[in-house]
Amino acid sequence: MFFSSCDYYIVEDYTDHIGVIDKSKALGDKDFKACFEEKIFPYYYGRSRAAFYAGKDSIRSYFEDNFLYKGIGTESGYITFRFIINCKGEAGRYEIREVGMDFKDKKFHPELVDRLFERVKTLKQWNPVEFYGDRYDSFYHLTFKIVNGEIDEILP
Repeated sequence: MFFSSCDYYIVEDYTDHIGVIDKSKALGDKDFKACFEEKIFPYYYGRSRAAFYAGKDSIRSYFEDNFLYKGIGTESGYITFRFIINCKGEAGRYEIREVGMDFKDKKFHPELVDRLFERVKTLKQWNPVEFYGDRYDSFYHLTFKIVNGEIDEILP
């Protein structure tokens, strides 16, 4: 019997796999719902990948134009916001991870993290993963590379 990598999530639910965002610990709107709890794919699966509707460059511009962070710390490292994009293109169920440039856990200035999180939550209109015309939920992440307290890059 042959199964492609996408079929793996259809045969086995994802709830015990690495990378799952625990609903009980997730941040953001507690009423957020995934369309298919048992089938949440990585953002890069499908014929059409999950992404911000206006593209990555628009996210960068949005943060350059709308994010006041000057003077909040001088730390360097990475702040990652992981979340789910549901089949409707809505984002929710966030978690935050912070690491230094050495990729070891660290804590950034709480005000910097809070301001970034508030801005990330305002990003609307996500394109969900799509397979043969059907839309599905997916995990997604935005990682902010911080150098000396300033956003240097937004990944992926």
